[in-house]
Amino acid sequence: MKMNKCCLIIPVVVAAIAAAGCSSMPSCLEISPPDIHLTGEKTVIERQIVGEYRELEKDAWIVSSVRTSITKTKGTPMATAGGDEELFKALKIREFNEEKLRIFKDEGAVGETNAGVAAYIPTQKYEGNQGLKNALMKVLEDENRARASIFERSLAKSGTEKPAPDQVAAFAKKFAEEQYALAKKNDWIQDKIGQWVKKR
Repeated sequence: MKMNKCCLIIPVVVAAIAAAGCSSMPSCLEISPPDIHLTGEKTVIERQIVGEYRELEKDAWIVSSVRTSITKTKGTPMATAGGDEELFKALKIREFNEEKLRIFKDEGAVGETNAGVAAYIPTQKYEGNQGLKNALMKVLEDENRARASIFERSLAKSGTEKPAPDQVAAFAKKFAEEQYALAKKNDWIQDKIGQWVKKR
């Protein structure tokens, strides 16, 4: 019974609106859209999800950091590339090679020596294809040259104008220890006595 009353009320309301002087039903209804102001700014949620990018000022410096301590102190002193073009290039080369080295390490074709350099580990895939091997060796050459530059430039920035070879070697050994700690399971690493082992 209640349902029938409701059904009767709707036509009565429609008839009342029509009798009020509207020539057509949709024109009697007025919908006001909310004011929308378009700006170039992102909402808080957009900034959190997508990130926020700002154009650098003309005189802004690009700063990168590398580990430089070869002493046994607490914490890790950092030096910046801040204007050292050679150090900056070396850091960029390492960044560029990172994914390729990871692939080579996953294939068992590259390992980390105890002297802080990446070394080729002969595998069937690369021994059977000279083109692939040459590409791998080029990446290793670039990576190791960049590492040597980082070792020397980092020591120079930490106070030693021209670091002695034994200082560079000590820095490289600390770097090798860090690479050992960062190595994934089954990566080839060279232990302290020079034996190649897979990390457990």
